Amino acid sequence: MDDVEQVVETLPREGFERLTREELKDLGKPFTSLEVDVSIKGMGKYKAPGPDGFQPVFYQECWDVVGNSVQRFIMEFFETGQLPAGMNDALVVLIPKVGKPEKMTQFRPISLCNVLFKTITKAMMLRMKKVMPKLIGPAQSSFIPGRLSTDNIVLVQEAVHSMRRKKGRKGWMLLKLDLEKAYDRIRWDFLEDTLWAAGFPASWVHWIMTCVTGPSMNLLWNGEKSDPFKPLRGLRQGDPLSPYLFVLCLERLCHLIDHSVISKEWKPISLSRGGPKLSHICFADDLILFAEASVKQIRVIRKVLERFCVASGQKVSLEKSKIFFSENVSRDLERVISAESGIKSTRDLGKYLGMPVLQKRINKETFGDVLEKVSSRLSGWKGKCLSFAGRLTLTKAVLSSIPVHTMSTISLPKSTLESLDKASRSFLWGSNNETKKQHLVSWKRVCCHKSEGGLGIRAAHDMNKALLAKLGWRLLNDHNSLWARVLRCKYKVRDTQDLSWLVAKSNWSSTWRSVGIGLREVVVPGIRWVIGNGKKINFWADKWVSNSPLLDFVTGDLPAGAEQFKAHELWRDGTGWLLNRIEPYVSEQCVLQLRSVVLDNVTGAQDRISWGGGSNGEFTVSSAYAFLTQNNIPRQNQEVLFRRAWKVVAPERVRTFLWLGIHQVLMTNTERQRRHLSTTAICPVCKCADETILHILRDCPAMGGIWIRMVPSGKRREFFAQSLLEWLFTNLGDDTKMGESTWSTFFAVSVWWAWKWRCGNVFGVQGKCRDRVKFLRDLSQEVSLVHSRAAAKQGTSGMRVERHIAWKKPGEGWLKLNTDGASRGNPGLATAAGVLRDETGEWCGGFALNIGICSAPLAELWGVYYGLYIAWERRATRLEIEVDSEMVVGFLQTGISEAHPLSFLVRLCHGFIARDWIVRFSHVYREANRLADALANYAFSLPLGFHFFASIPDSVNVVLLEDTGGTAFPRRVRL
Repeated sequence: MDDVEQVVETLPREGFERLTREELKDLGKPFTSLEVDVSIKGMGKYKAPGPDGFQPVFYQECWDVVGNSVQRFIMEFFETGQLPAGMNDALVVLIPKVGKPEKMTQFRPISLCNVLFKTITKAMMLRMKKVMPKLIGPAQSSFIPGRLSTDNIVLVQEAVHSMRRKKGRKGWMLLKLDLEKAYDRIRWDFLEDTLWAAGFPASWVHWIMTCVTGPSMNLLWNGEKSDPFKPLRGLRQGDPLSPYLFVLCLERLCHLIDHSVISKEWKPISLSRGGPKLSHICFADDLILFAEASVKQIRVIRKVLERFCVASGQKVSLEKSKIFFSENVSRDLERVISAESGIKSTRDLGKYLGMPVLQKRINKETFGDVLEKVSSRLSGWKGKCLSFAGRLTLTKAVLSSIPVHTMSTISLPKSTLESLDKASRSFLWGSNNETKKQHLVSWKRVCCHKSEGGLGIRAAHDMNKALLAKLGWRLLNDHNSLWARVLRCKYKVRDTQDLSWLVAKSNWSSTWRSVGIGLREVVVPGIRWVIGNGKKINFWADKWVSNSPLLDFVTGDLPAGAEQFKAHELWRDGTGWLLNRIEPYVSEQCVLQLRSVVLDNVTGAQDRISWGGGSNGEFTVSSAYAFLTQNNIPRQNQEVLFRRAWKVVAPERVRTFLWLGIHQVLMTNTERQRRHLSTTAICPVCKCADETILHILRDCPAMGGIWIRMVPSGKRREFFAQSLLEWLFTNLGDDTKMGESTWSTFFAVSVWWAWKWRCGNVFGVQGKCRDRVKFLRDLSQEVSLVHSRAAAKQGTSGMRVERHIAWKKPGEGWLKLNTDGASRGNPGLATAAGVLRDETGEWCGGFALNIGICSAPLAELWGVYYGLYIAWERRATRLEIEVDSEMVVGFLQTGISEAHPLSFLVRLCHGFIARDWIVRFSHVYREANRLADALANYAFSLPLGFHFFASIPDSVNVVLLEDTGGTAFPRRVRL
């Protein structure tokens, strides 16, 4: 055994949490063809090819031809553990890290692997990913589901903030370490030992080591391949499995540090009294170490790092590493520690994970690099060569996304945000340093959602708040991660019913001030509660029945102290809500809404917060942005018209043209005269009328003849009489077939060409076209054909065929429960119903429920809940439930987020399902659920509450007879 192996043997092996028997079983089960499909189809189509020359797009597009062969090949690997010669070979491309590289260390080696090899390692990665949160401790954030780079950024910013304010005798130090060629230096024997230590099955260790070891590699330089060489260590950047293997290896360093902390050799720091101890955090190969500032501590750190580096093959780059000291550390001690470690001390840590480490007041220069990135992108694009639609796409996909990472943890200066918006705005409308173009629609309107008349571009100021709100939302819902525990202790974070902890204080860090903005301005106003046991929810003051608190609907004065009542204080098991203490103070509508909600005293669930800005209770940046901007600008009440314009089957440039037309800002002579850009409004083509939008697109003789030939004589009068918006609304919604196309497509293409022909006349660039009607017809056919082919390729063709649907009797020994819910308004007056039938189709019981006011999905769930109740009371042992709501069936089969507004009732249903019986769910079309549907509609005529029917009501008896007789009804269903 050599010295390195001896060091490896001495490393702690008990640091990894043991995988359970179920987790090991899940890891070791045979790989399926579905996993292979997901792996290969999830790759970027045009990723650079490996030595075999094939890109992923070849396999994806030809899957029906090569799919079976690929699956057999991959299954054979997992059965035998052997790869064919050359399968794990790779080409190595050197990507420069800097603008003008001069050293080899300034290049990043990326391995281009064969697609089939990457399919194998990606399949393993997707399965390994599930156990990584358990194996990897809280100090690592990279490649672990649920952990983000922002977690580490926040921790570093907060640590530096505390270090700048540190007083007292004991100082702190922060080491920012750089691992030299971290991936390339990992020893293979160390990797294998790590896999065994983590508890991976023997088959997995063999598969991974087979994939990692023994490849032959060629350097690709200026398009030429070098002679092959065989590496003796390292993980390849470009292999989907490598990041996860590296994180596992780095966890051994975390174990060493934890062991030193436990043995009290390593003295960690704490940012608050009683707060979590910080000794280290890692994001891939970016290491940050924390300790008390002393010579003894730097020696402990060196010892730990040396042990890890000898065992793993890693090497710390002393030149690129830095030490940062707290304010109370003397300069003499700084120099001694720096000399002992060989690492330079610094007062400026520069950037960490792409973010400047804030050590002074934020100003425009702090984030100047963000503006530089935007400017460099703009200078590389030829805005003049792009259409408005092209500039829109680049603005949304590139310009708006550049500052997202920076905005996620800090509130940018107002001047920076305004500069970002100005750059996007100018590029969108075609302005540059040399030429100024007219901005035809206000920026506030452009930043609205498309259905509200905007283009869906996100304003920088509001986007910054939405991203900070995401961080705040994660903080409120995360009680276990390291970054959340540090912030909670440092700033005394409590729940959202007491907001005193959100009042800004002078000792707050810039990061926490930014999080506070997101919490105060977005999260807290958008919170809605989901009922559990009712012990946290304030009955009157919190939002839990709807998106407004009940206090907003109180019509009289509440009794003294009533505003502090918790929900459970106005509820009694067996009775429900104590309406005699509620009804005198609110409207009947509020009472009806309240009737649809119940306390959960069965499963033991607690009250929990939910995001009111989205229907599913889950926080997203897009929903936060929509919530934040919902009142920024008056609504135009033209949602349907804009929706038609954006959904019409036509090229994107045609849709953006329609958008400009609806806003009535096309630069006609009339509009140019209004803007004082022209002295005349006369049409330059016919010279007999003012050139308005409607004149160009319809009334000018140049287009009038085309429309007369195309519009049926019976529709011409209305067609030529409508105003602009009426005309666009009617024709964009007309899906009358025209061969392979539709009228709406023909219309959209025609008005765009009308404008194009007009501009050709004005600027003298008119092309020849003998028969414009035929040209437009043919073009619309081609557009529709291309669209249908693209939709078919993506599986969204929407093709439907007619099927005959009938209710079917359950199998022998089974009972069938059909349930349905109905809501007139969604939310509105709502009912639910269900019917229980045996294997002969005979009525075994039914019910109807007049709920009050609620949404349709909630009504559907009430139907399922009461259906389960009557089936259990009837002592059913095998129950088949049919529901015509796919959403509800999904909730019941796969579960639902605890934040979902309907989760309280789903939990109650699951409580019934978990009892000692067999219950299975299936989705059916309404034609197979007609009896439950009829009962639900019948329930609207019944008093509020639950009504059980031992025998069938006369009004729905005919439906029962049709179901029993096997009557089928036609329905067009999607293929």
